[in-house]
Amino acid sequence: MFDFKKFSDISPQWAPLLRYHRELISTSDEALRLCGESGKGGADRTVVLADHQLAGRGRRGAAWLSESGAGLLFSLIVKPDFSKEHWGKLALTAGLAIATVLREQWHLDAEVKWPNDVMIEDKKCCGILVETQQDYVVIGIGINVTGAPAGDDTVALRDLTPHGSSREELLSDLLDQLLNEVSSCAGRFDTQRSRLQEICYLTGKEITFLAAGVEYSGTMEGISPAGEILVSINGETLPFLQADTIRTI
Repeated sequence: MFDFKKFSDISPQWAPLLRYHRELISTSDEALRLCGESGKGGADRTVVLADHQLAGRGRRGAAWLSESGAGLLFSLIVKPDFSKEHWGKLALTAGLAIATVLREQWHLDAEVKWPNDVMIEDKKCCGILVETQQDYVVIGIGINVTGAPAGDDTVALRDLTPHGSSREELLSDLLDQLLNEVSSCAGRFDTQRSRLQEICYLTGKEITFLAAGVEYSGTMEGISPAGEILVSINGETLPFLQADTIRTI
């Protein structure tokens, strides 16, 4: 069970904003509900966290599975003060924040897999889902901390680091970095993009993916100034804002 007192001791600035639940259908569902009830700005920076989700979800409706207490499952509500045209970059900037913390504070070689995953040693440790309601953005995050779903493509932090596996410490480490990166994506995305390029998991890899129902294959070249994936296909570099079922060849 998440130790709220421990979290309060190490992160007193965030503790009053944390809404902790033993179990929820989904932290993002609860966060979206709070957005609808809050009025102007009332839910900004609220964090909804659960030990267990009955129906956690990822991008395109994929299920996010985690045993009770094994993951850090939370949703951060933000009310951006910049235009909605930049909101499409928020999953990437959240990934950058998480990878930065895991690299700099937990000493793990975390990489961002466009558009919304964090990878370590070719395995997924974190997924991100961004949803919106009126003037609010809900950033849902699931991180495998002490355990990961069965399979060869996922990994838990506990298996990789001598740092330990405290969910309270990790949440404290993440929140300031998340808020800083998300708040800066409109004015500083060029700088963020340069940092993303250095830890972009897919860069240089041969990939296949679906876009508008069409299957493509090519070489991932990087990320555009608009946050799109850039793929070299038959000698031409093309941007894609939406791409699904991305696989390396």
